[in-house]
Amino acid sequence: MAETFGTPAYGANGVVAAPHYLASQAGIHALREGGSAVDAALAANLVMAVVWPHMCGPGGDLFAQVWSATDRRLFGLNASGRAGTGMSGEAYRALGHTSMPQRGVLAITVPGAVDGWFTLHERFGKLPFLQVAREAIRHAREGFRLTAAAAGAIHANVDLLGRIGGGQAVFTPDGRLPSAGDALVEADLADTLEHLAREGRDAMYRGTLGARIQEFLASNGGRLESLDFAAQRSEWVEPVSTTYRGVQVCELPPNSQGVALLAMLNMLDGLSPGEGPSPDLVHQLVERKKLAFADRDAYVADPACVEVPIDLLLDARRSRERAAHVGPTAAAERTRTVGRSVDGDTIYLCAADRDGNVVSLIQSLYAAFGSGVHVPGTGVTLHNRGFGFNLVAGHPNELAPGKRPMHTLMPGFALRSGKPWLAFGTRGADGQPQTALQLLLGLLDSDLELQAAMERPRWVHSAPGGKFPESALVLEARFDARVAEELSARGHEVVMAEAVDPVMGTAQMIQLDQARGCAIAATDPRGDGVALAL
Repeated sequence: MAETFGTPAYGANGVVAAPHYLASQAGIHALREGGSAVDAALAANLVMAVVWPHMCGPGGDLFAQVWSATDRRLFGLNASGRAGTGMSGEAYRALGHTSMPQRGVLAITVPGAVDGWFTLHERFGKLPFLQVAREAIRHAREGFRLTAAAAGAIHANVDLLGRIGGGQAVFTPDGRLPSAGDALVEADLADTLEHLAREGRDAMYRGTLGARIQEFLASNGGRLESLDFAAQRSEWVEPVSTTYRGVQVCELPPNSQGVALLAMLNMLDGLSPGEGPSPDLVHQLVERKKLAFADRDAYVADPACVEVPIDLLLDARRSRERAAHVGPTAAAERTRTVGRSVDGDTIYLCAADRDGNVVSLIQSLYAAFGSGVHVPGTGVTLHNRGFGFNLVAGHPNELAPGKRPMHTLMPGFALRSGKPWLAFGTRGADGQPQTALQLLLGLLDSDLELQAAMERPRWVHSAPGGKFPESALVLEARFDARVAEELSARGHEVVMAEAVDPVMGTAQMIQLDQARGCAIAATDPRGDGVALAL
């Protein structure tokens, strides 16, 4: 058995895995009070909006996969927001932009998360929404203690938070940068969450909260209007999948980038991953990642607005043919038509209940503190998902009114013999498919237990966030030195990260042991989370 840092949680009556311990506790509280897996996931997500405000919240987007034990099937929810009426490639080019703005009001699309919360709750929730939101409201109103990760994010983005809106007043209330262990109170966010819990989704999309956000954006040059908010709706979608080692791996269809993971799995035919990440295996996987991402950047867009060739992207024969051309040395990165992905400040969490329902949920502001726009008096920081578009005339992912951007969010799910086996996912923007691939290979090829697969040293190519060179292949320092040396000899620009580095993502997983009626939950040592069982 591989030595691990953490301990998984085992339970027959429900488990929760979230990247912050207070969120996992909130999820368990919801289960203990008779809530469903969706109630637990929403409770955890709402707490994450409070304790990791740089990563998620009501100003962001959401995607989820839900296994319904009653229906005996998997449901997918796309709760990503759309570009406003005044947002088009032509309009932005006329303003002098040659690429999408990464921050500020022009990067903001309609936030979809709030509608996603209520859409999930309406279909699968059991508890009143105010009860689901109780712990989040309490932590926001009474205050909580910052972790080093959250305090560090405030330090790194304090200038951004001072540009537009009231972010500095909230996160540095006395003008002093906080440290781990300092208290943070978010009274406006507490009021907003309580208002939403009492009034429902329309408070955001047709009511006073949304109107306040729209007015603030309009006064600062934003491109969203009341009709854009009123038109926002989540979409139930059919997951797409491929089969690897007898396991059906499921992702959400475009505009999610989840197809990139499925394409990489389709390219693995003929590889022998073996016990661990050897230099040759890492090389082979990185080269397949380049191929999958070239397709992602060329084709993935909003299928409601353009035709996305999903059959081409998931064609196993084509994938194998492309992988057959991978050589012994590193190929140049394929040309990209979009900007480099941001740091991927996202939260992924999962939950399972005693009835066999399982939720895989991901929610994000995209970059740390998203657009940097914090609407005064609301506690809402708005995301910068518009940065996922491009301004290339005629490109499938070109910015256009009412369109959803290519999205990095991708909650994972896997079935064995038609039954739920694994909920999995991670933060990390472009790193998400790469981390997910390594988790699956650890479980399915190296036969690792859940926590060991989570903690095995990881790599990421073209790491998000700007800490490392864009062309670099980044390895955690726990890799053997010979791995780095041989990969360098093969032409990769190898850079070493910390031994346990958050740039590799912050993953959570739940594995369902059908034979024993047991759920196993694991969290990533690269985050602040715990796995808890009821």
